[in-house]
Amino acid sequence: MAQFVLEPVAVYPLIPRPVAIRSSAVADMAFAAIHPEAGRIDATLPDLGCGLAWGSVYKVRPRIALRCPECGHGVHAKLSPFKLRYFAHDPGRPADCSWLNESLEHHLLKLELATAIRTVGWHAQMEVRAADGTWRADVLAFSADGTRRVAWEAQLSPITHEDIHDRTSRYQAEGIGVCWVGVAERLPWMGVVPSIQVCDPHGERPWTVVDGVAGFDYEDGVWSIVDDLPLITFIRWVLHGQTITHRILPRYRRIWHGDQRRYTRRQTIWTTPRSISSEARHDAMRQRQEAWKQQQEERERQAEQRRQEEAEARRREEERQRAIRQEAERARAEELRRKWAAEAEQRRPRREAELRQQQELDRAAERERLQQEQREQQAARIWWDDLSSTQLEQFRAAVTGSLRKKGLRVEFDSEGPTVENAYGIAIYQRYRRYGVLRPSPASMHRLPSAVPVFVRNAREAQQIIDTEKIDPGRVIHFDLPDGEQLLLL
Repeated sequence: MAQFVLEPVAVYPLIPRPVAIRSSAVADMAFAAIHPEAGRIDATLPDLGCGLAWGSVYKVRPRIALRCPECGHGVHAKLSPFKLRYFAHDPGRPADCSWLNESLEHHLLKLELATAIRTVGWHAQMEVRAADGTWRADVLAFSADGTRRVAWEAQLSPITHEDIHDRTSRYQAEGIGVCWVGVAERLPWMGVVPSIQVCDPHGERPWTVVDGVAGFDYEDGVWSIVDDLPLITFIRWVLHGQTITHRILPRYRRIWHGDQRRYTRRQTIWTTPRSISSEARHDAMRQRQEAWKQQQEERERQAEQRRQEEAEARRREEERQRAIRQEAERARAEELRRKWAAEAEQRRPRREAELRQQQELDRAAERERLQQEQREQQAARIWWDDLSSTQLEQFRAAVTGSLRKKGLRVEFDSEGPTVENAYGIAIYQRYRRYGVLRPSPASMHRLPSAVPVFVRNAREAQQIIDTEKIDPGRVIHFDLPDGEQLLLL
């Protein structure tokens, strides 16, 4: 992190080291008074700021009629146990005097500021009020030539951001620089206005600035707080223009506290022109990097846009080519359709003639089929007319008896002769066709060759076999006479 070069610290004159320097008690204490002849006098100066000795106002008789610059009430010179010179109000003091509400810590910090200012070669006045009453500085520093003024405000009580901004603006309106000084940890207004945080002395250790001063590290690109900086060194740098206030650029407002290992946000810090220049150079470098990055991103965006445009152009070209192919295919299909239609038109008379011819053949085949069925039906009637009902019963009994000997139980189709059984009677065993009883020889083509056929005698068997539509081994006959047999009573 960036470091400041510290200078040797001079020994402060007139700076007491009270044992309880951070007392919260309110002290009736002031360092300035109005002399009836010399005007404003300052107890922190050896000659009271007007060529008078302390003995001319301290324990003199008759007592000098000194007055409070703030409320006008009478005051008298006093010495603390630590030989600290100050003025205290006479009895009957007004309750609204602002000096009565300041703590001992506040008074001692103001004294420390005034002493340090004088040590580095500037003039310092305490409790200075503007002529129009718009501001009252705890300590007002004047350059030796009187061209510069800086107000130092010891702010130990709570204050809002609005109030501290307003009071700072009043100083700036009159061309007066300002620095707010606090001692509490994590002051809410730190960095809001030009400000520092100090740590009070411990033993021989002087007052020290622990926050508010920062240096910029160019390598890391970050501001870091300079802690453990003697207050007098900081005041010398400020009054001699070596350290100035700076409003941090937005991107660098996370300030590193090395001693606490944490970051805080700051808007305003005290720093050197060199650090300000480093921040500006780093910001310019960052801007160049960001500009290069933006250019790179723009180039990549343009390249991506070109790729997308090329891809879109390829897609459109592919769609165009596909449309051309589809159109060509539609044209070929249309041409083929027209060609087929023309060929179909040319073939239509021939197809119609063929259709008529086929229809005629179909009708002839149908007539032939009907005639065949009629012939078969007539042959079947003749075939069955030769058989009386008595002969049929004898025949069925003979078939049943023959099959029963084989252990078969059969039933005859109740519908009698049917065309699908070649005009014979189906014989069923367990609902399956086992054979056909006496089919008509003229219709044997309607039966599978493997179906057993039962006829009355050898003559009928020969008629069936002569059709050559069945295996002779499948024809079973019984020696039943052609005529009826007379039963003897």
